[in-house]
Amino acid sequence: MSQSTNVARSTVRQIIELGITDVVISPGSRNAPLSLAFAEAASKDLIKMHIRIDERSAAFFALGLSKASNRYVPVLSTSGTAVANYFPALLEAYHSANKLLLLTADRPERLRKTGSNQTTLQSGIFGNFVSISIDSSSIIDISHFLNGAGPIHINLQFDEPLLPSDQNDWLAGLKIQPLAERYVTPSEISITQKRTLIILGHDKGGFEVAKLNEFIEESKAVLLSEDPLAFPDAITHHPIILSNEKVRLELTPDLVIVIGRTTLTRSTNALISGAKRIIVIDPKISEIDTRRSADEIHTSLPKVLATESDPSWRGEWERYSKLASRALKAGAPWSETRIAETLSQFKFDALFIASSRPIRDIEAACVSSSSINTFANRGLAGIDGNISTAMGIATQFDKSLAVLGDLAFFHDISALTNEIDESLTVLVVDNNGGGIFSTLPQRGVPYFEEVFGTPHNKSIKKIVSGFGIKVVEVESVEELESALSNSLANPKNKGVTVVVAKVPDRESNADNLAFIASEFNNLIS
Repeated sequence: MSQSTNVARSTVRQIIELGITDVVISPGSRNAPLSLAFAEAASKDLIKMHIRIDERSAAFFALGLSKASNRYVPVLSTSGTAVANYFPALLEAYHSANKLLLLTADRPERLRKTGSNQTTLQSGIFGNFVSISIDSSSIIDISHFLNGAGPIHINLQFDEPLLPSDQNDWLAGLKIQPLAERYVTPSEISITQKRTLIILGHDKGGFEVAKLNEFIEESKAVLLSEDPLAFPDAITHHPIILSNEKVRLELTPDLVIVIGRTTLTRSTNALISGAKRIIVIDPKISEIDTRRSADEIHTSLPKVLATESDPSWRGEWERYSKLASRALKAGAPWSETRIAETLSQFKFDALFIASSRPIRDIEAACVSSSSINTFANRGLAGIDGNISTAMGIATQFDKSLAVLGDLAFFHDISALTNEIDESLTVLVVDNNGGGIFSTLPQRGVPYFEEVFGTPHNKSIKKIVSGFGIKVVEVESVEELESALSNSLANPKNKGVTVVVAKVPDRESNADNLAFIASEFNNLIS
């Protein structure tokens, strides 16, 4: 048996015995020992193998799978530029503390800096963005490194021969023993303030929804969530409420508890900064966001000792929420906020939301009667790799929906070359360019269209049709409801279905958002 085959088989066997269930592979020659070992294990139903043509899509697909399963997902590449294509997904995984296991095949160390083909300095290439980086040409104990603290890089040097020359049953006698979750003894917090507010970042601090609901109930606090679909008891439409400075000051809490990162609305962060006392709860503070500050910091959910809340203060939040709902309904009959609002009436198992405008529109407009599994790439809030991430998430659910802007969709359109067995509806909000910039101070500056608006002037429907994928274009709420009903309600709809929502120009959407804020101001005056 060659050394390369021996190392590859040992690596794959360990991965399976650690309870890892999926692997994502891109084609290549230098990674042949690992690819063939995984393929043999997959043929015996010991692991599920996902093939992705390019490494960038592969890494984001693995990221989505990891987000949805909260398990390590190995993603395997050949040597050279293939490795560098992992970087965008890796950065997201690092800042979100997701469990990616990067397996990069390398040429022998003796070939580095010799001009050898497809040979670069892969050892340590990811720098501080992995918790552990290993460079080896021999067998290593993988379990020693899987500590549950974000992405890990294992760079394996494979010398020729790369192909196996024997048929032994190297997978016999497997003993699967998944790694146990690390137990952290919870601290305690005492809440004596009657006006206590919990603000949940969209990343939820990485905590399970069930545990967060227990914490919220025990705290007796008012809840604002950047992810309203996962928490039906949260105060809805809070970005509209807090856009009014007078209301924001009136509702200033005595204590605000921030869980995770708050990255969507400046008015929310203004409310936080005005609180008399701030507590932050986020595991990422220990390793990633080490410079975050607050009056009190916790890296795990503490036990709560609460006294009583102020029901009249909660009543004021609820009153303003109803007024914000009326302001929303007074807005344009077909707009990006109206699209987000429409999503509330549909049932699906998982929702992936792209950054930029979609995630903010859903935060402001959506109302949910039951908790939905929601995901987003909020580690760095990039718009790259979104289709691939949604595909990875869809592997863990029966019926999934992804909402993307047109630029995010184009950014990862090559992902459509990969087929999936699961049901994924991709809703593309097409405003012909970078819609969020029309809502930012850049609006109206010279050269706005060239450097910010960036209109693509392309028919997404025609392009998607070229991939042989089901696609429908809609231009009204009624057409959107029909398209989503057909896609989400039919259990036979496997693979990807694309719904393109053509909306008015970007300036009209920005004007509609301003009108909603103005209407809210009129209602409260």
